[in-house]
Amino acid sequence: MACRIRVRINIETTALVNSGFETDTPDIVVPLTIAEKLNLWPPKSSVSAVLNTGGEVITPYYENCGELELVLEDREPKRIRVNIVVNPYVDEVALSDYVSSELGIVLLDIKRGLWRLTDDPVNKVRESART
Repeated sequence: MACRIRVRINIETTALVNSGFETDTPDIVVPLTIAEKLNLWPPKSSVSAVLNTGGEVITPYYENCGELELVLEDREPKRIRVNIVVNPYVDEVALSDYVSSELGIVLLDIKRGLWRLTDDPVNKVRESART
């Protein structure tokens, strides 16, 4: 198992909290199925990102084009403006370390999918969202 959370980017879905997706800006990756629903595919931008995923992949990149909302049942949602990278080689939304940090996500046990928010009580443990 990995750690996934419920998010909304105009549509509600799950997102992988990916500490290996390192960025200096609030980037998320979305698959084609989500990009189509967000009207970002086929590409409408000449701006692209080069991803190093074991090999270089050039993908459409949309700066400051969406608001990502962390969906929580027990408190008000947290929101952040994000850049969206469309990657036809993935099958789920992935959050960069930057976005995860801005949302205040603290990974407690990656294998079991346990996490909390920085401002949660210390004994609060949240479970990974079901896909």
